[in-house]
Amino acid sequence: MITVDDAIRIVLQRIEPLGSETIALEQAHHRVLAEDIRADIDLPPFDRARMDGYAVRSSDLGTVPVKLRVIGEIAAGAQFDRRLNAGEAVKIFTGAPVPSAADAVQKVEVTRANGSAVEILESVTPGQFITPRASEIASGEVVAEAGREIGPAEMGVLASFGYANVSVGRRPRVAVMSTGSELVNVSSKPSGAQIRNSNSYTIAAYAERAGAIVDDLGTVEDTPEATRDALLRAAGNRDMVITSGGVSMGDYDLVKAALDEIGAEVFFDKVSIRPGKPTVFARRDKTFFFGLPGNPVSTSVTFNVFARPAIRKMQGDANPALPLVRARLARSLKDASSRRSYLPARLSIEDGQAMAESLKWGGSSDLVAFMKATALIIVPEDVHEIEAGELVDVMLLDERI
Repeated sequence: MITVDDAIRIVLQRIEPLGSETIALEQAHHRVLAEDIRADIDLPPFDRARMDGYAVRSSDLGTVPVKLRVIGEIAAGAQFDRRLNAGEAVKIFTGAPVPSAADAVQKVEVTRANGSAVEILESVTPGQFITPRASEIASGEVVAEAGREIGPAEMGVLASFGYANVSVGRRPRVAVMSTGSELVNVSSKPSGAQIRNSNSYTIAAYAERAGAIVDDLGTVEDTPEATRDALLRAAGNRDMVITSGGVSMGDYDLVKAALDEIGAEVFFDKVSIRPGKPTVFARRDKTFFFGLPGNPVSTSVTFNVFARPAIRKMQGDANPALPLVRARLARSLKDASSRRSYLPARLSIEDGQAMAESLKWGGSSDLVAFMKATALIIVPEDVHEIEAGELVDVMLLDERI
């Protein structure tokens, strides 16, 4: 059995980015940049007014109030070619280019317009209410680095610098399936010892959120032949296969044996993690396999700790793991496990401090309790009790807090 850190290291050492493709900007949201984005112009491209008011020479306002002659006006998007001389002002609007020789803008609230003149009631300092040219970014500078996810703000940046097309990491093709003769389709009502297949939907949703193209292959009955054939079919031309169930030590836990039979190299099959100890990571040719435990909470935890970083790295994500934050524990907890625990929690912000509240749950099969979790409290292997108010590491599951 290996540690969680060693397991993550093994995964990330063996996974490589899948290469890049160029797509239209309209399709780029949530993709991962495969190129550095550089500014092709200065921003702002001129000295820009930050207020509605009057562009002036600060030297004209040594004594106020003072009357200046208004020689024109500049709206956002307009050009003004005249030079501002002593005793003159130009009416200007937010976002407009500041005219030559003007070195300040006075806001309209402290002025009085009078025909072709304006009375300035308060003095200004050089540079007041002006955003200088290239103060945000200069042409040629890197705006966003390769390996960054493209969110709404990045979409605006790409558009601002003319990236109608952008190079992004290729999305991995991932097959998902659940093993177990006890599983029935979601549309069937279970009888006897049957249960509905829920894990495939959970894994597929997590994988899609991570950026994968997902093929849900449904369920596989617990026979060696069916498990072996299903793994071979699932591999096909796919980059990854994720199974749930069939990885423990029972007679019907057949995934690891099937991986051995098809010639896969197994890198690990037990991890010191709670829940989710019997997690398998393997590779056959160019296809990677994750065998996740069958209990729903174990499935979710191990996917997010191990499989998600692999999917993100395949896309070239520079930070493939889910983010960790430090939070104060809302109430004390006890954990008797000698493995590293990932406990379902709800994260909130109180008085500017992140607070983590451990959820009551009935073990690794309690998917209803896990549904309420927005984070996982990480309890180290050698820690068995944490008092309320102490700081803990928390893995975010959901960006909504």
